[in-house]
Amino acid sequence: MWDGEFGEGELDRTDIVFGSGARVRGDHVTFVSSATTVDRLQTLESGDDIWISNSLPCLLAATGAELDRTYPHYFRDFSSIRLGLARYESQLRTSRGPVRLVYFNNLTWDGSQLRVVPKPGPARDFSSFERYRGFLATSLQRLARNAGDTARRHPYHLLGTISSGYDSPTVTALAREAGLRDVISFESGANGASDSGHEIANRLGLRVTVVPRDAWRGTALAEVPFLAADAKGEDVYFTSAGSTLSGAVLLTGYHGDKAWGTTTTSLGPDLVRGDQSGLSLTEYRLRVGFLHCPVPFMGIRQIADIHRLSRSAELSRWDVGGDYTRPICRRIVEEAGVPRQLFGIEKKASSVLFFRGSSFLTPEALSEYLPWLEAHALGGSSGPGWGRVALDALGGVARGVERLASAVGLRAAARVARLVANQLDREPRFRWLFPWATELARAPYAKSNGPATMR
Repeated sequence: MWDGEFGEGELDRTDIVFGSGARVRGDHVTFVSSATTVDRLQTLESGDDIWISNSLPCLLAATGAELDRTYPHYFRDFSSIRLGLARYESQLRTSRGPVRLVYFNNLTWDGSQLRVVPKPGPARDFSSFERYRGFLATSLQRLARNAGDTARRHPYHLLGTISSGYDSPTVTALAREAGLRDVISFESGANGASDSGHEIANRLGLRVTVVPRDAWRGTALAEVPFLAADAKGEDVYFTSAGSTLSGAVLLTGYHGDKAWGTTTTSLGPDLVRGDQSGLSLTEYRLRVGFLHCPVPFMGIRQIADIHRLSRSAELSRWDVGGDYTRPICRRIVEEAGVPRQLFGIEKKASSVLFFRGSSFLTPEALSEYLPWLEAHALGGSSGPGWGRVALDALGGVARGVERLASAVGLRAAARVARLVANQLDREPRFRWLFPWATELARAPYAKSNGPATMR
């Protein structure tokens, strides 16, 4: 979907576009990627053949290319996208040559050469809150009309997320003006504390579906598409909302920390991020059938202007100070009728961290993964063993020290204890999850005898 009339097909002439597609003009075709770094295109050139897909497992299945199962740094390479478009690891080695990963930018094919081309980069006026807010609201309205156009074979409807933080309430307040009526809320964060935005949604007049965050653990091999997307898989908890997501435009606040915060240090157009959250949805959304629209990415190449606005006198009334303040968000949400005390008080994470021993694979997934490790002589074991038990015990002690130090105000000691606990909790078998998950994720594409349709 893009910010224009569906029938005009101008997806290659805008930087407000989500999902992926292709546009033929004259003697060349442009393959359009999402204007984010939570989706991508991947290409493989082998002999006279050039393959392009929005799914890595699909590309591998269609070409017969194999990953290097012994390579231990897939997570590091995929997470490099957080460093921005100029510094990420753009190639993935396979048995048929390197796969090139293309984020944000487009690809053009002129009959002889495939080239990466930048998306259009219009300069927008973000000099005032009204202008920036107006850009976001208008863009969402245009996107909603495009996605829901009845000329589509499968029109999409808007679906929001809501939590007690800053970003999703901001997106929801804006999208309500574009016709948003339904949101999902995960009942708790990663630490078990309530993160429900139910009361916020009520104030905005929206219907809420509350989703159990850990219900994914009851779905067989739920981890697979998420791990096969980015070698981390942290967004696996969205599995719990799978039936609600089908046919939707999922509106999220990924990248809001950088776009709307006041302490951002990387203010260039290269889309530097604090993490890779949202990226692991890229395979799952193709499987379920939804578009992903992280709203903070709209206009993000002008992050310096957005950051300047956040720190301006115009927004000082909505700057609550400290490390967790987002004046743009606070003004949008408060002016939509949500009281200050209902949101943006404490940052709560929802991510599932498979690289920690305490939150590694489900027993069912582990029962498949361990034999795979042994079959490929990759250092697996049949269980955690006494070494893992000892590390867990030491990690528990470190977590206790962290809580105690935090309670008495010893921030430096708490930080050191947290680093020690995280290191002790590191799961050594995590490094091979990506090739294992990718082999499972490519199987349905291989059975279909060809690549899937772009969505």
